[in-house]
Amino acid sequence: MRLLSSRPNASIAVLTLVAAFLLWLPAFRWPFATGFGDWQFFAHMWEAGFVALTRHAEWPLWDPYHCGGITIFGNPQSQHLSPLYLVSLLAGTTLGSKIFVVLHAWAGFAGMYLLACRQGVSVPGACLAALAWCASGFFAWHIGTGHAAFLPFYFAPWVVLTLRAAVRDIRYAAALAGIMVLVLLEGGVYPFPFFVLLIAFEALVQLAQRQAASRVIVALLTAAILVAVMGAVRLWPIFDELQRSPRTMDSSDAVSLPEVLQLLTTRAHGWHWGAHEFVWAEYGNYVGWGVCVLGVMGAFACGLRPGKRSLLFGALLFLSLMLGDFGALAPYRVLHALPVYDSLRVPSRFAVLFTFYFAVLAGRGLELTERWLSDVRALPRFVVRRNAPAWLLLAALAIDLAIVQYPTIDKWRYEPIITRVSPRFYFSTLSYGDYYASLPRMNLGSRECYEAMNFQPSAMLWVGDKPQARVLRGRGAVGEVERTSSHAYFDVRMDAPGRVIVNHNYAPGWQSNVGQLTPYYGLLAIDLPAGEQHVALTYRPTMLWQSLSISMLGCMFAWLLLRFGPALERALWRRSSA
Repeated sequence: MRLLSSRPNASIAVLTLVAAFLLWLPAFRWPFATGFGDWQFFAHMWEAGFVALTRHAEWPLWDPYHCGGITIFGNPQSQHLSPLYLVSLLAGTTLGSKIFVVLHAWAGFAGMYLLACRQGVSVPGACLAALAWCASGFFAWHIGTGHAAFLPFYFAPWVVLTLRAAVRDIRYAAALAGIMVLVLLEGGVYPFPFFVLLIAFEALVQLAQRQAASRVIVALLTAAILVAVMGAVRLWPIFDELQRSPRTMDSSDAVSLPEVLQLLTTRAHGWHWGAHEFVWAEYGNYVGWGVCVLGVMGAFACGLRPGKRSLLFGALLFLSLMLGDFGALAPYRVLHALPVYDSLRVPSRFAVLFTFYFAVLAGRGLELTERWLSDVRALPRFVVRRNAPAWLLLAALAIDLAIVQYPTIDKWRYEPIITRVSPRFYFSTLSYGDYYASLPRMNLGSRECYEAMNFQPSAMLWVGDKPQARVLRGRGAVGEVERTSSHAYFDVRMDAPGRVIVNHNYAPGWQSNVGQLTPYYGLLAIDLPAGEQHVALTYRPTMLWQSLSISMLGCMFAWLLLRFGPALERALWRRSSA
């Protein structure tokens, strides 16, 4: 097959893009229909950013539309800093989010195909590896039910490819760091810590394959430093917010090995799963019996060849984590005791990395099947020569995955974003679940809070089309409050020094042109002097410009590494040899 080679070229780009679009085709049946489950949450976040940019000409920093007003800048799941968020400005948030999905799946298909080819897998086997992973039940269930923060998992092949390349050429450390920073920018609260484990494992593989330890260490340190500096615009505000709203989770769920086989082969299942803590969407990972059999064949083949065992070890490592807290010796129990990983609550999500390695093993199994069939004398030679049986088996597996995954994926059937705009902002009593995604466009807020973070809305917030600022202490009168995403303006006359409360949550970063800001039972309050004044409130996180400046500096360092990396590397190794 000359069309599909192991070299990255235009044909691979086009074919993998077509595969990604066909996989997520059900999302485009109704282009402007919103999605099920957590898609309403991410639709709300995308809308909050869209309104800030298009209606108020402000960068999204604060979301006044839910939880009584919370930060966007410090929210770990915010995706507004991702370059791919720009598709929302061109196509709108609903259609843009679906294009967002396809672009990530495209990266997954192309990256997995290239990675499998680099592992020495045949072209049909590499196609199967890409298909079995990118179209697995993990992505169908998680992305289909709205876990948009899991989309960066599609970058996993590129993490491995760039890490391996960085050991040979230090310039690729900048590419690896760029991918990890992109994961941060896209709200990858699970992909980022999972990728840290993936990088650690792959670094050990490089050492086991007798790569120079100094090269591996330099590549890792260079990438880590670049991630810390380039990612400051996300890492600093997230760390600051977690200091105030820590998120640690109990996590005692576990699955058995027979249940893992059930997850991989169950074609249809109810929403709940026996006595397990979470719904089936957290467990379902259909790849089918065919992929399972080929994966086991590939595992045996790799186990018998010392140079190929890394795939088997990778699958076993992440399988052990996927099993969860099954006992005192469970690796997940040890991992969950570590900082950052103590916020993870669903061990079955490690299925994404188990399937990552298992899919390549399945590609290896298909390659073995090709070799066996080539020895079957009953088959016509032209059939064997063109790998027709392998391609037919691949087509059958693709059809099976489509039949099973399409009903899971086809959940974009909810109401489009409502575009009518309230002339005044206030906290509405509309049904939260029905209107949540549309609140930013409608210029309405809610006191209810559907958030992964432990944000605590003030109990003093009031609802209804009422004045949004009140005199709490002293005598005076407050005019109508005008709001944008990150600003609030109103006129006030105070007959004597006093306090005015504003109807949204207090948070560090709010500033006033007059008076002194202070929290009042979670509300934002201003201590004002006597007299008439125009109050202008602005949300500017304290680390905004500092973190942005550090990230820009990191980008400059990455550019210098790309420009002068080879010369620097030669000088470093000459000095090391001397």
